[in-house]
Amino acid sequence: MGKTYFHYRNDYNEDYKLPKAAFFKRYDKKNYQLLSGNNAQFVLFNSIKRIDFLSDKTFGHSSQKLIGEKENVRMDFKKYEVVGKGKDGVIYQLTSNQCIKVFFKEEVYKKELEAMQVGQSSSIIPRLYDYGPNYIVMEYIKGISLAKYLKKNRHITKSIVRQLISLFDELKKLNFSRRDTELRHVLMNEQGILKVIDLKRAFTSNRPIPIKLLTELRELKLSKEFLFSVKDIRPSLYQKWRSFDQE
Repeated sequence: MGKTYFHYRNDYNEDYKLPKAAFFKRYDKKNYQLLSGNNAQFVLFNSIKRIDFLSDKTFGHSSQKLIGEKENVRMDFKKYEVVGKGKDGVIYQLTSNQCIKVFFKEEVYKKELEAMQVGQSSSIIPRLYDYGPNYIVMEYIKGISLAKYLKKNRHITKSIVRQLISLFDELKKLNFSRRDTELRHVLMNEQGILKVIDLKRAFTSNRPIPIKLLTELRELKLSKEFLFSVKDIRPSLYQKWRSFDQE
């Protein structure tokens, strides 16, 4: 029995719509289990459009499954806060520690999912909880982007520099060909720990040196300070990045 999920929202008939979303887990070609809280019902495929059943706590526990159907990517998230929006998709906060990213393009979704799956062995990658044909349920990082943090403080600590070096070491261990990131895609949680998001170019861009990050640090007039710490922490790395040691 494969782990196949899909999401169904009844928009087929304007006179009858599910008030929210209904979620199903496929057990075979004809039978489905309706997932909602601690309750479960088995239904026939041809009866799905007549079902009107949903618990308000569908997203309330990490063990509950979130479902998505390729033919219908529209999901009712009006009750959830939008915590991110860009050209690739929209991110909604589901719980205090989970969010869902709904993608606009299948190609981008597949690239990011692959990178997240590979990265689950690393502490710098958000935890992956679930996924479907057009969405990923992942760890919600409570904190601030490194871009906002540095713009506000105008100073980069040696602790942050150490973490960034470790972050790039991790990207290399994961065999990501793109060992670079934008400052806005590095998140600092409430404990000051860094994690990296937006991994769609992890295997499609060949960049062994963090040119984008170094360029952004230069624009913030922080590259000299950053590289001064790099030189002290890891001199060999400084030799590779020293061309950015000017503002």
